Amino acid sequence: MATQESSNNETTITQLFGDVERLVNQEEYSKALRSIDKILQLNPTDNDSLYCKVITYIRLEKYQNALDLINKKFSNDDQLIFEKAYCLYRLNRLTDVIELLSKYHSKGNNDFGTRHLEAQVVQICKKSLTEEDYSEQEVEQELSTINVQLAYVYQLQGRISEAIEIYQSVLKLKSTDITVSAIASNNLVAANKDTELFDSARKIKVARSNVLETKLYKFQRRTIATNEALLLLYMHKYSTCQDAVRKLLQIYPENDDLYLILASTSYHQKKPTKTIQDLQEFIKSNPFSLYINFALIQLQILQSNPMTALSTLENYLLLIKDDSEKYKPGYVGLLVWLYEQVGKSEKAVQTLEKAGNFWKSGSDESTSILKQTAAFKLKTGRYQEAAKDYEQLVKNDPLNSQALAGLIIAYSHYNISLAEKYESSLPDINNININIDVESLEKIVPGVKKSYIKKTDTKSSEDPSKLTSNKNKKKKKRKPLLPKNYDQNVKPDPERWLPKYERSTYKAKGKRKQQLSKGPQGAAVSGGGGGTTGSANIFGKSNVSSSTSSENIVTSTTVQEQQQQQTPPKQTPPKSKSGGDKNKKKKKKGGNKW
Repeated sequence: MATQESSNNETTITQLFGDVERLVNQEEYSKALRSIDKILQLNPTDNDSLYCKVITYIRLEKYQNALDLINKKFSNDDQLIFEKAYCLYRLNRLTDVIELLSKYHSKGNNDFGTRHLEAQVVQICKKSLTEEDYSEQEVEQELSTINVQLAYVYQLQGRISEAIEIYQSVLKLKSTDITVSAIASNNLVAANKDTELFDSARKIKVARSNVLETKLYKFQRRTIATNEALLLLYMHKYSTCQDAVRKLLQIYPENDDLYLILASTSYHQKKPTKTIQDLQEFIKSNPFSLYINFALIQLQILQSNPMTALSTLENYLLLIKDDSEKYKPGYVGLLVWLYEQVGKSEKAVQTLEKAGNFWKSGSDESTSILKQTAAFKLKTGRYQEAAKDYEQLVKNDPLNSQALAGLIIAYSHYNISLAEKYESSLPDINNININIDVESLEKIVPGVKKSYIKKTDTKSSEDPSKLTSNKNKKKKKRKPLLPKNYDQNVKPDPERWLPKYERSTYKAKGKRKQQLSKGPQGAAVSGGGGGTTGSANIFGKSNVSSSTSSENIVTSTTVQEQQQQQTPPKQTPPKSKSGGDKNKKKKKKGGNKW
């Protein structure tokens, strides 16, 4: 009897939920509330019916009733946080809304609904403050906390420039709370990434102040410290970065980001082998870390080692006991791709079949796995098996054009009539309004960097008739530049390109001074030439015998002695001391007094 009564209650509850859905769609919320009360009489602890009652109260604008029900039935603080904040907002309890949402967001929870509600509260607060004759600076000081939260929402949405402007405006205020300025500085560093590094270094010092140790939450201090280590990596301070990360690992050993930063220091120094070794060591102490395992897999794939990447992924999947986690489409897709790279197509098919059997039919995961299975079988030439999978996909969703196209391709390899039958079901290309730029598609080459793509000339997009006419036109030759005194009848000098001192016609200006002889006056110089003193070898190398050279030496000395006897020595006049003293005095007067 008890089982029959419970089954009757379940049937009644199902019918009542159907009535609630129908009445809500018709916007008859009062009648829907009565049906919900009937459900709660049968099952007072049903959370779904309680949630429906809260929403119905909000639709009926009975915000206090909804708030009382949330406080009474939903004891957890994070349950129905948006609905609770919305009720407070509609009851004009804006301070309570800010406190509630700040506490909620401080735990790391971020969703669009609560952020949007917080932004509306900011707008109302700003409007009320301006109406109360607050100055613009005082308004900004009051709203600095909410402005930082708003900037964070912009940052999550990818509106980086707007977020940076808000952060900078908050930091310019001198009376901003130190915790708010620290969070704004950290978020600004994160928004700038690897740009404005020196400015980011100054900002991160503000966020890492010792005064903030007791004012920030643990996760906030961890995030700021991680950003500081990442900034050191961007600034190429690798040894300092490694020391900082090792100290942080002693405080936050569960933070996977720190392990990745530590491994990145060697990778940035172009040491991929050392990076792989470091990651393998980290996996020994953190075998369940998704980030470290997949960083290692990615690096092994980049180093063209699919076999080692496959073993790393298999070892990680063996540690996962939950099949719903193990057979996620992302894991399965990567595993199948690696099997294909190492030539194990049979194992790839087995993996896809296991995943398909686990998810069965009806779920989104099963559809994704079935698509992967069909595409892989079609790629490996198993057309009949691929056709069966595509038939299942078309059966689940007849409007799925991709599955229909795959089915036609599979049939075309072994049954043309069936392929032609399904061909008529494909959408007409003329009815598809898609603006496709063929040239831009041709430029995008998969797996090729942009630098390797040949840039097309802008002239190629012109009319071909214009191009042919341009080709037929002769280019005008530029007239050569000739000197003013150019004479066509005179043959130009072939050495005109050489410097003047290297030309054969070059003559040095002025007379060459004879080199003074070395040694005492009248002494013979070895290798003397045609001169009387033997000071220069004018005629070059002499072929005269040693006997004649000795005679020349004797005659030259005798002639010299006769000349010295005939000509009296010249007497030089004595220098006037007065003139010299005057010059010296003048120099002394004109010189530096010091």
